[in-house]
Amino acid sequence: MLNNKRCKGSALVSALFIMTLIAIAATAMSTRLRLDIYRTQLSINSDKLYLASQAVMIWTFDQLSAKDLRLVALDERGKVMDYPKKFESIYPNTILKGEVFDLQARFNLNNLQDKKYQTIFYNLLENRLPKSDTIEPRDIVEAIINWISPYQPDAGRNRYFSYYMTRKPAYYPGYQLMQDVSELRSVFGITPDIYKMLVPELTTLPEVTPLNINTASKSMLQALGSGMTDSQIEEIIRARGKKGIKDLAPISPILNLLNIAKELITLQSTYFLNVAHAWANDMHLTVYTIIKRFKNKRGEIQISVVRQQLNTA
Repeated sequence: MLNNKRCKGSALVSALFIMTLIAIAATAMSTRLRLDIYRTQLSINSDKLYLASQAVMIWTFDQLSAKDLRLVALDERGKVMDYPKKFESIYPNTILKGEVFDLQARFNLNNLQDKKYQTIFYNLLENRLPKSDTIEPRDIVEAIINWISPYQPDAGRNRYFSYYMTRKPAYYPGYQLMQDVSELRSVFGITPDIYKMLVPELTTLPEVTPLNINTASKSMLQALGSGMTDSQIEEIIRARGKKGIKDLAPISPILNLLNIAKELITLQSTYFLNVAHAWANDMHLTVYTIIKRFKNKRGEIQISVVRQQLNTA
């Protein structure tokens, strides 16, 4: 009789143990299923936001397709267009916003491969860096040139290479054109403060690009010529007006006086940055797209995407 009770007790404990294991397994499976559903929903929402953001891209393509496109900066960042408010709610439960920036309103760091542009960047550094800074503008210019120049096996080690090898962790210089402005943070002589100060004025494009004086900021216009005065800068800005400078004749006296070569500047740009924002279901997607506008052999305007970056919050 006692043995039977013991057997029944053991069976009950075993049954409870098995039920506990089943409950734990079911809870784990349920949690995993909820996570899978959540991840799937996030993916679906992200895809929907990306597709919605393409409305901003299509609108930008349409605007840039105009034959006689001449843009004027709306602010010091080189913004030239805003996505129209009337199109912000064209998708249900989704809000869209967008901006277009002229990247040739900024200094292209890859221009430093061309000696003609090195003085412009030197002037920008000279004007922007604090006079008490321990690094000289010339040192920064030379360090960036070293970073974007092809590797030469017979060149041996230099102070830049030695500097990069002593970092923790150590790293090699790029030895190619910069793909993104953020690379500048790794270059010899660039401190966080210097990077933060310069980055609004900089870009990285796959070819040498002249500066667009219709969209350039005051600091970039000042960097064009050594000793350019505030009154000369204001004269260029007045010449731009609301429709932009159509030819260089009105500002030729200034260009000649400061010995600014005309091939260093342009009135129409090739590269633009499209920033598209999309909000829905507590999600925010930002799409950064570099766009190239150019004429083909038949003289037709063509628009292409150079590269794109997504940021979800």
